[in-house]
This record gives sequence, structure tokens and C-alpha cells, in this order.
Amino acid sequence: MTARVTTLKGPDAGAYYLDGLPRYYLDATGEPPGRWHGTAAQTLGLTGDLDDAAFLRIMAGTHPDTGVDLGRAYDDRSVRGFDLTASAPKSVSVLWALGDKQTRAVVLDAHDTAVRVMVDWVEQHAHTRYRINGSVAIVDAQGIAAALFRQHTSRALDPQLHTHVVIANRVLADDGRWLALDARTLKIDQRTLSALYHATLRTQLTASLGVEWEPVENGIAEIAGVDRDLLAEFSTRTDHIAQRVETKLERFETSMGREPTPRERWRLEREAAVDSRPSKSSAGVRDGENLHAEWTLRAQTLGITRTKLQRTITHAVEPEALTPEVLARTVTAAIGALEEQQSTWRPAELVREFAAALPTTIAHDPARLVTVLDRVAAQAIAEHCIDLSAPIPRGVPLRKDGRPVTEAAISRALTTAHVL
Repeated sequence: MTARVTTLKGPDAGAYYLDGLPRYYLDATGEPPGRWHGTAAQTLGLTGDLDDAAFLRIMAGTHPDTGVDLGRAYDDRSVRGFDLTASAPKSVSVLWALGDKQTRAVVLDAHDTAVRVMVDWVEQHAHTRYRINGSVAIVDAQGIAAALFRQHTSRALDPQLHTHVVIANRVLADDGRWLALDARTLKIDQRTLSALYHATLRTQLTASLGVEWEPVENGIAEIAGVDRDLLAEFSTRTDHIAQRVETKLERFETSMGREPTPRERWRLEREAAVDSRPSKSSAGVRDGENLHAEWTLRAQTLGITRTKLQRTITHAVEPEALTPEVLARTVTAAIGALEEQQSTWRPAELVREFAAALPTTIAHDPARLVTVLDRVAAQAIAEHCIDLSAPIPRGVPLRKDGRPVTEAAISRALTTAHVL
């Protein structure tokens, strides 16, 4: 999973993104420190480049212009927002680091597009909660206000494209009030967010550069043909974290006399990532073009030049269209994968598996990809004759007439429903 969510608390939650990130991350292309995204941001008049003062006010739970509280005032313990960080596969970051100017621009655009698609899915499923006649109701939020901070390197100054999506903990309810975001979708469905980001990234780079992908594992794939030694050369931060994780696992097993549970291991991995962070001052501020030159020299010591890399991995496949037949096969593969993992399924989990099961040769309009996957999930559930609010039972999917659902039947249904 490379889309991770962190809860932001305290009065200084917003200042870090204005003061901390620029001190040690590369800003190679001159883009602004952040950009606004989301319907709620537009409602508040926030578009385009980030305004520092407006961002700090939003994170403080106040109106960006007037400073008036948006809903209940925060205290020092209040949740101010959420950091949803999406990271590109290492091979994508390496292609950006070593590619020519045009290739770098294409990779950045694909990453930015994938991030926006992921955030749009969050917005479409954003909720808030309030009481109606004494009962807590979950209602659709009228959009989110998010700030997107794209960064280019790890703390070890290896190439690592990633974007911090800072989502303010204030959303507009249908009754006109500003309330807290119901963050369960963010927290519970991090794997879905990761799968959507990576699926969109793959479709974009397949369409624009014709790259081929290695098999998808847990929704993530590396570009095929990128030398493993090259990936290792630019994975200093990953190696440090892995070493720290091993130390923590050994210590846990020695003290507890057992292996950690999956959740305990996840916590140990998060701790290792924090513990192994280099200090901000150790990295320093580096000129972008000089750092690209250093990366090029490091690659050349492995016998890999820019020309060789781009010739090897670009224009390797001919993009294919996303058709109802392809979607039908995707549904079958996704349901099969879910059956091996769990006994009940939620719509977001179907979307996750659909995104992971999409063929890597597919190119599709990114503005419609998430809509397609959501509608396919709804249609697939309808084909299973299960209410959208209920889990799907495990087993052979059946129609209302008791016959098994086939790929041909799903294909016909998707065509009839005008999903594409």
C-alpha cells in the first residue's frame, strides 16, 4: 500500500507543510508549493496556487477570508485534517529522474492526474455525521477542501515522486453547516485509494509512453525492463526502513515469544519509517538540475544511460481500449481474488480489486476511470442480486433466476447500463 493516511492534530498541523517540506525536498520544476483541490475549496473561493494564509486558516477551521469559525471552534486536541500521501512506484520515479525533459513532464502529469483521480474518489464518497431526531445520521458531504503538495525525493535525496494531499477536517453538510469529515472512508479504505492511484497511473503511462508493466501485486506494479540494480541504487530510504523493521521484528518476537499480528506488524513498519527518518538538516536544500545530474552519473556507473533506459522501457506495448468484455473479465478476476481473501465484501473493496485486476495494457480517460469502476461495482452487485448496503456473500455468484453469472452476462449488463 503506497497511499497512507495520517491524522493531523494540534495548532501547528498546517505550518509543517509550509515550513518543513521545502527545507529538505527537491523542487526541481518550479511548481508552486501547493495547489487547491475539491468542491468545498471552490465554495470558499480557493482555486489554483495555494495561498499560505488561507491554508493556515482552513487548517485552523476558519474561513480563509474572514477568519470566522467554520462550525465549532477547535481546541488544542482537535483533529485539524488528514494527510493522504500517494507515492509512485520506484521505477516511475527513476524514469522521471533519468528521462529527458519531455519524458519527465509526461511522468509528472501522469502522477498528478492519478492523485487527482484518487482525491476525486474520496470527495465522491465523503460523508459527515449529525443528529436527526435524536439519531446519528450519515449524510453526503458537499465536497472537500484539499491542498496538494507534490514532492520529488525521499529524505535521502533519492528520486521518489509523491504527493501529500492535506484534507481539511471541515466539510459542508447538506443543511449548510460546516461539520467534521467522517474519516472512516479514508482510514478503512486506504488500500482502495492506493489501488485507484496506481491503476490510473498505469493507464496514463501506458497511453502516453507505451510502457509495459510487471505483474500487479497488491494493486501495485513496477515498469517492466527497469534494471533491479538501478532500483536498488535509488532505494536508500527503503533499505534503511527495511533494516529498522527487521530489528523491531526480532525485538518483538524475543520479548513476546510470538510473531506479530498483521496489525502489529503494520504498526512496527510505521514506527520504523518514523525512527529511520534522516533529519531535515542532513539532506539540505539542493538545486534540482544538479541533483538530476548526480542521479544520471550514478546510473551511468551501472552502465545505464538515459537513452538506453528510455529505449528499453518506452513504446514497449500498444495500448488497448477498455471494453465491456475486458471489464467482464476484470469482474471475474476481482471476485476470485476477493474470495481468497475474505468472506464478505463492501463496494469499496470491489472497486479496489477491480482497479488491481485491470489489464496493465489498458489506456482510458482518467476523468472517467473512477466513475467506470464505481458503476461496475454497483452493476456487479446488482448482478449478484445483493443490496448495495449489504456485504456480498462468498461463493458462486448467481442471478435472480438462480443461474451462475458468466462473463458474457456481465458484459451484456455493462453494455446495457452504458457503463463505458
